Amino acid sequence: MNRNAFFDSFLDKKEKLFADLSPYNQELSQQDALHLLRRTTFATTWKNVNDFTGIASDDAVDLLLDNALNQPKPIPPKWVNETFTSWWRLPAAEQQAVVDKAYKKMYDENYELKRWWIDEMTSDLVSIREKMTLFWHGHFTTKFGIDQVMPAQLMYRQNDVFRTLHQGNFRDLVEKMTMDGAMLIFLNGQDSTRKSPNENYSRELLELYTTGIGHYSEKDVQEGARVLTGWRINFYGNEYQLLEPYKTFFVVEDHDAKSKTYLGETIPEITNLNAENVFKGEVQLMIDIILKKKTKEVARFICEKLYRYFIYSNAAQTNSEIIDLMAKTLIDNNFEIRPVLSELLKSKFFFDKNTKGIQIKTPSELIVGVTKHFDVKGDWKEWVMVTLGQELLNPPNVAGWPGYRKWADTRTFPFAVQQISSFIWNQKEADLLKWTEQFDDNTDVLKLVEQIGTLFLVKPPNEQAIQKYKKILLGGAPDYEWAEIIKQPASASNKLKSMLVQLVKSPDFHLS
Repeated sequence: MNRNAFFDSFLDKKEKLFADLSPYNQELSQQDALHLLRRTTFATTWKNVNDFTGIASDDAVDLLLDNALNQPKPIPPKWVNETFTSWWRLPAAEQQAVVDKAYKKMYDENYELKRWWIDEMTSDLVSIREKMTLFWHGHFTTKFGIDQVMPAQLMYRQNDVFRTLHQGNFRDLVEKMTMDGAMLIFLNGQDSTRKSPNENYSRELLELYTTGIGHYSEKDVQEGARVLTGWRINFYGNEYQLLEPYKTFFVVEDHDAKSKTYLGETIPEITNLNAENVFKGEVQLMIDIILKKKTKEVARFICEKLYRYFIYSNAAQTNSEIIDLMAKTLIDNNFEIRPVLSELLKSKFFFDKNTKGIQIKTPSELIVGVTKHFDVKGDWKEWVMVTLGQELLNPPNVAGWPGYRKWADTRTFPFAVQQISSFIWNQKEADLLKWTEQFDDNTDVLKLVEQIGTLFLVKPPNEQAIQKYKKILLGGAPDYEWAEIIKQPASASNKLKSMLVQLVKSPDFHLS
């Protein structure tokens, strides 16, 4: 079976799934545990699978959600509070050198931040935190690779907001992103004034972040842009000395204080202009109007994205009935995200056989999921993810990554196979043999092959597959000789590498 035929056999399913979100309410089988961990984390181990097997489905989901909130936050990069020099205050002859140095520093630190995040994805094995952090990064899209390079300090702070509020209130997230320094720079809010309101964020607030296309007018975009005039971000250490670096501030004279009409509602004129009054009286009111006037549209828009992230990424194959139920839960809980996640992940629908194995892994899922097990340099991992089409902190445009079949097309699939195979061939003999000790009995060739296949392949290997991979591992020797072969590092590691590379070539390896 060729690659396209294989993917087609799993994807675009037509079977009727459960049309409700009734609880699964069962102890997790091994395949249930694998399914849950693959969809909610970036990497897992055989121990994690065993730990989750037999746990009640509700308890397993609660554990993933609770751990995401209770575990300590990662230690930030050492440069997170460093500032820059305001080059325009320097003598003309010195300015270009300072700008060049600042741009290089910004790029270097953003690349370091990408690798820092990959490390967090790799270590977050028993929580949904990093998976949801990436979800919100792909929703409230911001990138550092723009004409005015983004300071990594701002990208880190935005990333931290997603990590903090990932299962909190959607209203809070919208407010935070509206005032976010990275967003102000990315969508030009930093330059928006009463004389020249910039419409970029106002448009995307409706089109990409809340309601979706078709639920607002151009007049609403224009009025929203007026609401958002006057907000700035400072990342210079020798500018605005009374202000905290990397904290959004307000410039009174740049704000349009006159009344606005937004989605048919009046936002009254502010007479006592200051940051607090404008934020409460205009910005928060504008967001409240969106959620009040477009409640159903917002709820459905967000829940459809969550559906595609956790169930099936093909936009043409969504289950409208399930999305409607998710949206009702979001509305009934005043836009709290956790109840929606909890209901979906605990449902019969989520654990149904037809939802398993239908997602094409994203580059982050694929590369982090593999390199959790093997020693691969951070810049190599990051380069492969970028080449596959997913550069963290630098999505292709304001709409984010298109995903779905883009992750396994005629270019990306062979490249992924080639690079992951190289990861494996570059492993040290002793490290690879040590890695096999996580399985129940690495001296039992049948158990070892079956368990490695079960961990890495979306469907447990059948007898034919087990025999195929066992033959590669044994190199023609009888089963009982494996216990002696594994004591010979050079021979055993080469055979393991050959078998693992064959696993990687299977399209089944690239699904979740």
